[in-house]
Amino acid sequence: MTTLRRIDEGLARGEAALTATVLLAMIFVAATQALLRNCSDMGMVWASNALPSISWADQFLMKGTLWVAFLGASLATHDDKHIAIDILPRLATPKVRAAMRGLVGVTVGGICLQYGRVIMRTILNNASEVPLEYEVILDSGRAHICEAPASAFSAELTRPDIFCSVRGVLESMNVPVATPEAALELIVPTMFMLMAIRFFIKGVVSFTTIPKGGEPDPHAQQVAAANSKSAATDGKA
Repeated sequence: MTTLRRIDEGLARGEAALTATVLLAMIFVAATQALLRNCSDMGMVWASNALPSISWADQFLMKGTLWVAFLGASLATHDDKHIAIDILPRLATPKVRAAMRGLVGVTVGGICLQYGRVIMRTILNNASEVPLEYEVILDSGRAHICEAPASAFSAELTRPDIFCSVRGVLESMNVPVATPEAALELIVPTMFMLMAIRFFIKGVVSFTTIPKGGEPDPHAQQVAAANSKSAATDGKA
């Protein structure tokens, strides 16, 4: 369990760093887009010429919001700060409380797992349809822009190398996607799967730490210690 806890802590730090990075990128892109639009409305030619180059901004902000939301949900699960109804656990004995936490953890983990599977299937079904802007017409027929030969490209049509590299990695994992939008949507089932694992582990730990007669509740002690640490940090701030 100590090893799993360390792995989970490392994942949480990575999620927090990724969340901050995505949020800062969203702020920068939104500010740039707003500046260009305002300058364009004021008749500045350079801004009008630059606006088409960030036509992807709206889609990026939409997917960025999705990433921040689900990364935040996963972090809330890690810190036990997700929405929970704790009236019954407060009234129950430590032994019953631990059993309830174990049952809830395993059950919610199963629900997150099913949600992740369903959303993954939906994304992959939609991703099988290739939009026209990601198709290239060849003599042999239509081909995805990442699979077309170099001779099919010109100054007006270029290969999106970054997306094609990501697409190649996903295909090697048997997760084919046709567009960058579909690739970015994979954050949803990924976070559901991670939350499922966290809930399962929390549930199993609760079952294995059910206190015997006269023993203190380990989870209650952990929560109290965490609250005390948070209060002390707020006081210093």
